[in-house]
Amino acid sequence: MTKQEKTQILFFIAAAVWGLLIFYLSSIPNLQSALPSWQDFILRKLAHIFVFFILSYFLISSFTRYKRAYIYFVIVAVIAYAFIDEYHQVFVPFRYGSAKDILIDSIGVLFGTALYSSWPPHKILKKIKKS
Repeated sequence: MTKQEKTQILFFIAAAVWGLLIFYLSSIPNLQSALPSWQDFILRKLAHIFVFFILSYFLISSFTRYKRAYIYFVIVAVIAYAFIDEYHQVFVPFRYGSAKDILIDSIGVLFGTALYSSWPPHKILKKIKKS
């Protein structure tokens, strides 16, 4: 197994674990901070963007960097996961599914794919090794 294949497997495992973390957080009833309501609202929406940003970056990184067509697959797959996550919240007490949240999650997906396009993991790892 090559070093690149090992890295891809590591990113796939990271994506799977991150997806499970998203599912777990979505299972918590009445997930709120102690902030005032408008700040809590902003924090939760930024969290949506962040977690789907990371998920999309991890998942794209698990594919070979030479086949950019996978980016489109990942965009569709992660947005589909956002839909499933919102549907799942319908069954959690004090939670509800929201189409707006799917759109907000999609912003995170687009940011994750944009980051991958600019800085794929092999470039980031190269910079870290030079430091």
